[in-house]
Amino acid sequence: MKISNYNQLLAISTLLSGMIIFVTLWHQYQKVESISRNHFESRLVVQTVDHLFIMSQTWLTAQDLLFSDRQTYLAKGISEQSSQLLQLLASIENKLTATRSANLIKTLMSAIQKNEEVVNSFAQLATEDIVQWQNNITESDRVTTEYVSNLEQLYEQVVFKKTFLANELSGANENLTTFTLGLVSLYLIFILFVIAWFSRNIVKPIENITALALQAKSVKQDVEFRQSNAPKEIIELSKAIQQFSQRITIEKQRVEQEHIKVLKVNENISSIMDTIPCALLLLEEKGGITECNSETIKLFQRKKDQIINKNAADFLPVLAKLNGEFDVKAALKNAEESLLAPNFENPYVEFSGRTIEISGEMKYLITISDINERKHSQRALSALNEQLVNAEKLASIGQLSAGIAHEINNPIGYVRSNLEMLKDYFIPIVTFIKLAHEQTQNGSVNALYEEEDIGYIVNDIEPLITSVIEGAGRVSEIIKDLGNYAHTDDKEPESVVIDELIEQSLTLVANELKYKVDISKDLAAKAEVIGFPQKLLQVFINMLVNASHAIQTKGCITIESSIVHQEVKVSFKDNGSGITQQHLKHIFDPFFTTKPVGKGTGLGLHIVRAIIDEHKGRIEVSSILNKGSKFDIYLPISKL
Repeated sequence: MKISNYNQLLAISTLLSGMIIFVTLWHQYQKVESISRNHFESRLVVQTVDHLFIMSQTWLTAQDLLFSDRQTYLAKGISEQSSQLLQLLASIENKLTATRSANLIKTLMSAIQKNEEVVNSFAQLATEDIVQWQNNITESDRVTTEYVSNLEQLYEQVVFKKTFLANELSGANENLTTFTLGLVSLYLIFILFVIAWFSRNIVKPIENITALALQAKSVKQDVEFRQSNAPKEIIELSKAIQQFSQRITIEKQRVEQEHIKVLKVNENISSIMDTIPCALLLLEEKGGITECNSETIKLFQRKKDQIINKNAADFLPVLAKLNGEFDVKAALKNAEESLLAPNFENPYVEFSGRTIEISGEMKYLITISDINERKHSQRALSALNEQLVNAEKLASIGQLSAGIAHEINNPIGYVRSNLEMLKDYFIPIVTFIKLAHEQTQNGSVNALYEEEDIGYIVNDIEPLITSVIEGAGRVSEIIKDLGNYAHTDDKEPESVVIDELIEQSLTLVANELKYKVDISKDLAAKAEVIGFPQKLLQVFINMLVNASHAIQTKGCITIESSIVHQEVKVSFKDNGSGITQQHLKHIFDPFFTTKPVGKGTGLGLHIVRAIIDEHKGRIEVSSILNKGSKFDIYLPISKL
């Protein structure tokens, strides 16, 4: 018989014996599993019945309170408890299969329903109807007594079933263990017999070929594996081994060539990585660094062996969660700005990550760019922008300075004039007082009083003093508003009343407007926003000055404030020259101006929009050429 026939016979025998053992063990296992499931369900039923006991005690306690103190308001709560008991009994009924237990559950449910009818009748009884009240209590006691007795019987049944199934499960497990050990022992004996036969009749002839294969390590020439004096199968096997060895030799040569190519490719990849102008990190699944390029060494200022096998979060803390684990979501972000560890002198970086599969393993490729120069440029640009804002503010102050000086000179002039008149008035008043004090004759006093017109002087003193106070007040108000405008904002925003800022801006630009502009106001916002008052004041001054410049000879500026959808809306409308549609889209661009050279910086509206954006607001503009323009500013209302 051929070896293949023996192999087939052995394989069939082994397969059939294994199938018989498996089927037998599976049948026994299914029996044990069925008993185990029943036992588990019986345990659940016992727990459910225990819970039913506890709920029943609460139910009966509530009834005792109802019966003892006639607290009829408890009837509704007892009714809800009855519903819960019925639901629990229904769930127990679904889990039980025994007819006797099912009948007990139906009896219990019927008792609960009868008792609920009795309890509900209490709510309709008058407390004076003692006879009916006592009858209902007696009926309830009878029903609940039967309910408790049946409940105890149900508990004994489910506990008995649980105990019975536990004993049956223990016996089934012991039988399964004994049966399994016996079948496995028989199967091992059969396997040992098969192995012994196979070694004696098949393995031994193959040992010669194996010995030749082991000797091939020290033999340079090709080894001849083909056998002539051997069973047919061995001869065929030796021929196959001979062919296989020849194929291995050919494949080995091909693999060596491919290996050389791979080495060259790796060298090229390393060269490419080192020429990329940003740091590259190759991370394994837990965030450990497995490879990096030369830019990484420059950025981290560490040697390569101090970077490899380190956790990426040691250099880029954003890649770690709070518990220290590798944060995959953070690693896969695109163009995310972050900071290196605190011990780096240049901490600002930008990173992005991608997943990459290498040899069937998931890796993460992180690119890191040094953005410290960009951060320095941004800070420089921010400082330059602040300087531009201050320059525009100074330019505005320069434009307003002549008018403010004029506004200050007017009240100061009549204050000085009135003071000089008060000085002239003061001399005869003092003389009159002295004379009145020294002279006792009424004739002289009266003559002097008439001669110096003391009556007129006394009457004129009060309006003169009032005028002086008013002039001084105007000077104080103008200087105060100018000081507020020139004052630098605090770093933290504060609560600002928009309508008051508008009034201050009108005071500061009064001289710019009063000779050619009529102001129409409707300030109805009466709301506060969180912001920087000096910056917002500059916005309103710029809007008023621009509107004034748009009016050639005589015109009107309308200022309105209102609340629109939780925002303060401030509108500046003028009837000036307007803006062309071509220029309208560029008015907020820096250094854009339609004014002649030397008449404007082109930064006014650009700064206005920058300040509005800083306050989380927006600005809208509409204009018709030769008819006027309208600017609408929206600022969010303070939530404080």
